[in-house]
Amino acid sequence: MWTYAPVATGRSTRTEVRSPSHHDRTVCLLPCPVWTYMVMSRPGAGVPHFSARSLLAAVSVNAAAGTLFAWSVFTPALSTKYGRPVGELGWVFSGALIVFSLAVLSCGGVVDRYGPRRATVFAGILSASGLTIAALVQDIVFLFLGIGVLFGFGSGLAYVGAVAWATTCGGQRRPGVIGLVVAAYAAGPIIAGPVGAASTDRWGWSATIGLAAAIVGATLFLASRGLPGPRPSPQHESAPAAVPPIGDTIALIGLWLWLFASVSPGLFAFAYAAQIATERGISSGAASLIVALMAAANFSGRLLAAPLSTRIGLVAALWGSSGMLSLAVMALVLFLAPTVIALGLPVLALQYGIVSSLLPLATRRVCSSVRFGSAFGRVFSAWGLAAFAGPALGTTLGAGNVGYTRGFETLLGVTLLAFLSLAIYQHRLHKGPFAEREARSE
Repeated sequence: MWTYAPVATGRSTRTEVRSPSHHDRTVCLLPCPVWTYMVMSRPGAGVPHFSARSLLAAVSVNAAAGTLFAWSVFTPALSTKYGRPVGELGWVFSGALIVFSLAVLSCGGVVDRYGPRRATVFAGILSASGLTIAALVQDIVFLFLGIGVLFGFGSGLAYVGAVAWATTCGGQRRPGVIGLVVAAYAAGPIIAGPVGAASTDRWGWSATIGLAAAIVGATLFLASRGLPGPRPSPQHESAPAAVPPIGDTIALIGLWLWLFASVSPGLFAFAYAAQIATERGISSGAASLIVALMAAANFSGRLLAAPLSTRIGLVAALWGSSGMLSLAVMALVLFLAPTVIALGLPVLALQYGIVSSLLPLATRRVCSSVRFGSAFGRVFSAWGLAAFAGPALGTTLGAGNVGYTRGFETLLGVTLLAFLSLAIYQHRLHKGPFAEREARSE
């Protein structure tokens, strides 16, 4: 049985987590307001904030939720079914991206209060229901309701729950855990894409989506048992504790601007990679290979960036990401050779994955330890705006027949915003009073 012993450490009190099965050695040292959040998947029992079981659960949650991004696999069959061009069906996925970002924004506080386990169960219900509706009610309106709204919201809720758990891991373990959990979201569509395409060819899209509903729902429900539940109220407190401030507001605003500037080019590239490649004289087969390389680069960036930040420092990693962004966009603007496209687009995908992995770490540095979900949701709303602006820019360029590659000229100015906003974040990180309080408490 795990036990908790309060230990006075200077100006704060921490809790020592001990396990008799490990000869009563100290497993971790947590601030008292934090350890109450770490509870076992069995109601009423407590566990330390990290275990292999919880890590496997969080990875499984994100892998299942990430299958939302395998949407493009089904668009050819849906285009034939409904008699609509593939491009017109893109609004279903665009709606899902907007709902996804709204879920992360609105449910961060819910995860803070009720814990990742309950959030994941509810996400499983929403996702399975949405996919089931899309499979059974073969109408384009219900397709948007099922995939765009219900599955989009469930995917966002599951994502913020898994990432919120990953940030509770302390010390040198945290970056590696975050990297694995965030990378799992990108691995979902990599696995589901080929499997979904083969299943659609053999059994049709309706049966495939129905099967996805069962797999996603079951995975999220089972994985939820390995995640912590709601924070129990400390028994020694007669009145509810005051809600701590969400974090350093100016630093969070700077981080919001940096995120918007950092992911806008990548989201634009993901949305129109095939069109950009063929526009520069690349064959359709080679364009498909470039898209596959972008998926692999995105996964690699998510997996490796957070652990790398422990060696070079978080701030250096953030600046390196912005530098990679500016170089890639400048190369795509200045050089028209197909080779530049074949290299530049995967570099943008790699940079996008790096940003996705560093964002939870950067948010955790300037927010309250017990309000990460709320802070992360507010910062992540910048991703939602970028996810809307990128496709909108591509639609405008396509309608004007000016070429999709001209979009990088528009996005070149965004790279300057990334550097300016990162300077604001760095200034507040080192001099802001909130950062000093967090440093004393960890």
